[in-house]
Amino acid sequence: MLMTGGEGRMARIHCKITPLSVYLVVLAMYSTLMMLACLENEELNRVAREQKQKTAAPLQDDMAIVRDRRSQHGKWLRTVDDFFKRMGTLETTCSKMVSLGGTYCRRALDNNKVVCLDEDVTLKSTNCTVYSFGIGADTTFDDQMSHYGCDVFMFDPTVNQETIVSTNLKNERFHLLGLDIFRYNRTHMNEYPDGKKENVTGEFDTYDNIRRRLGHESRHVHYLKMDIENTEWRVLPNLVEGGRLEGVRQLAIEIHTMDIITAPAHQVLPLLRQYWQVLERLTRLGFLRAWYRPNLVLETLYYVPGENRTIATCFEVLYLRRGPVY
Repeated sequence: MLMTGGEGRMARIHCKITPLSVYLVVLAMYSTLMMLACLENEELNRVAREQKQKTAAPLQDDMAIVRDRRSQHGKWLRTVDDFFKRMGTLETTCSKMVSLGGTYCRRALDNNKVVCLDEDVTLKSTNCTVYSFGIGADTTFDDQMSHYGCDVFMFDPTVNQETIVSTNLKNERFHLLGLDIFRYNRTHMNEYPDGKKENVTGEFDTYDNIRRRLGHESRHVHYLKMDIENTEWRVLPNLVEGGRLEGVRQLAIEIHTMDIITAPAHQVLPLLRQYWQVLERLTRLGFLRAWYRPNLVLETLYYVPGENRTIATCFEVLYLRRGPVY
């Protein structure tokens, strides 16, 4: 670099690199990189927090709607579509959902159940208890849950014992019991595809009594499955009381609302409002809908009056216990 000196002469300035200048340059570069790394980490943390909020918490907008509609005591439910659209609106998500069991009927998979493997609700294979109420002749879900490592206890008052012997589960894990709010016996007529008919006398008992009979008073049920053919409307109000669902992380229910098919037109909406009030009590305990699938069986379709369309009145729902209790 050249400069003009006081006497008009050109002076040359020499730049000397010293250890101190090198240290300062390196320090400046290091500080810049650390600042960028902090900014990047903060962005990654922000994304992680958002992702965790999406997978481990209810959808906030949806929960606000739920609370608002709860305060209206079901007045929001003005049409049949309102109920089923609301049921199909999920309140939380599962990033690791798996389907277990099931058999194909009429080219569609039936009797399968879904399980969420997200960390906050996952089932540990070394410490996992499953209660499966209502199995019919299909124990594929129960078999797979048993292979996963869970202790699976099956209950159905209508099943022939020979059906259970053929499964991979131990006989002592099957109980000829049905779930209800009081204890009684009832005889069922089973009809088989080959035309054979058989009377099966089954016993029904309460959830508390069943746990007591199995010695499970202090044992948590982590996955509770109920396919109890319309009896859920009696059982669910009883289950939400007294901490009976404490420890349940996932609740799988086949919900039946077929009563509206034969009900007089003026009773359809009151029936749906009653159903919603029962299911809403689950939400208050923190159970949020994470999966919904209608069962398109012809006998359970509701024909909308004056319209050329139907609505499936029977559907599968998986609830995850992760929401706020309110």
